Amino acid sequence: MNALRIAWKDLKFLLRSRTMLVMSLLMPILMMLMMGYIFPKDYSDTSVKMGFYSEDPLFSLVAIPKMAKSGKVVVYKSRKEMLDALAKGQIAAAVVVPKGFMQNYTKGNATLEVIPSPSNPQAAIMISKMAASFMGREGKSEEKKVKVKLVGVGGEDFSYYQFMAPGMMAMIAIMSVASGLAASITRERELGTLDGLMVTPISRSSIVVGKILAQTVRGVVQALIVLGTSMLLFGVRVHGNILETLLLLILSTFSFIGIGIIITAGIKEQETAQLTMMTITFPMMFFSGVFFPIDQMPKIAQYISKIFPLTYAADALRKNVVIGSSIDLMTFDITVLLLFALLTSVLATIMFPKLVKE
Repeated sequence: MNALRIAWKDLKFLLRSRTMLVMSLLMPILMMLMMGYIFPKDYSDTSVKMGFYSEDPLFSLVAIPKMAKSGKVVVYKSRKEMLDALAKGQIAAAVVVPKGFMQNYTKGNATLEVIPSPSNPQAAIMISKMAASFMGREGKSEEKKVKVKLVGVGGEDFSYYQFMAPGMMAMIAIMSVASGLAASITRERELGTLDGLMVTPISRSSIVVGKILAQTVRGVVQALIVLGTSMLLFGVRVHGNILETLLLLILSTFSFIGIGIIITAGIKEQETAQLTMMTITFPMMFFSGVFFPIDQMPKIAQYISKIFPLTYAADALRKNVVIGSSIDLMTFDITVLLLFALLTSVLATIMFPKLVKE
């Protein structure tokens, strides 16, 4: 009987906390919706284009004119121009024709190098099967004479973890903020220390800025641990400027903090705050392309992905880490992240005193 009374007491606490009850019911519904609608029914896409850059003059003379007529190939005059197009999403994969390709082709041991898109590496697998077919004559493929190798920008063997790592870094940074704010603000509110802090001469904006700085440091440190582990254990390489990578991580973390402060400041129980933040961040992980390319999601899922800052953080970090893009190719992502950060931080500073008093 005592066990039943304790169980009933805990259940009554759940029923009395409307926010916790709603979030507890909403989480499994969101899970099922994501699982049901996020994955496409058909993984094929015949409309994808591939970029070609040839380091073999003979290949450029013999094969390029034929490929240009197909409508599925874009020929570039420089490697950088092709990689910039890859970063912009104009092509799904970049094909490099190495020196001596035609000579090796006549011997039956030629190799094409395919650099996958940082946003959709699965497309490169399909394209790698298509690339060799352009060497065929009269509609017949010469795939047996041509090997296709998936590589990174530096010529290293391609690893799917190279695609995963930047998104994981952004996700870990934001998840760290979510859990940290729930512990920092709501726990202090439960213990009464936040009330004591609010009656001190310290300005409200200083309190909010202090919370932002602390959570930014926490999120960036955890993201760097992910990066370091990925480099040591899985061979991930940072092809971009490491300082730019750090700045993108700081901006990614900063973009979500204001949202987190607004949510957690209005919740009195730490458990409820953690559950609420989890309900928000969990769908964000799936819709933001961290684990699954946004390009292969259904249209409705692609539209939903645009409302999450993690989408832009993961995209910018992939361009920097995977293909070493210059900062000007990340202008849109950086602008959106800055808008998220500034608008939500200002709102958090304005709303914080009122939310913690309720």
